[in-house]
Amino acid sequence: MTATLQVGLHFDVVRLPSGVVERGIHGIKDQAGIQDHFLAVGITSAVVVSRTQTRYFLLVPPRTSRDWSEPGTQCIGADHPVNYLGVPARTRREPPGAHWLLPAPDDSRMLCDPMKVRVLIGKSKHRQGQG
Repeated sequence: MTATLQVGLHFDVVRLPSGVVERGIHGIKDQAGIQDHFLAVGITSAVVVSRTQTRYFLLVPPRTSRDWSEPGTQCIGADHPVNYLGVPARTRREPPGAHWLLPAPDDSRMLCDPMKVRVLIGKSKHRQGQG
């Protein structure tokens, strides 16, 4: 079951294409490897994998979208024309379908830190430059 939540009030959403995330991974790019990649930069919760596993949605503090400018990514906030996000049930942690890669947040302290998201993106850019 999926719930549709309004973005911008309690959280904004950073949408990352899977390529942006997975380019930064050393080693196997399975679910455990991807989780470890997020954990290595200090992101421990609030990450949804899309139904098709082509995008990651990171819940970040509200108003993050106001100054987001990371190329190849998008941050959706209250002022975005489509400011809703479909999220899986809190307990859905495995495919098939959309699922939480890392636990659903219980409160605002569990949202992703935008600086850590930028570090994750930076690791991908660094690896891309080496390839």
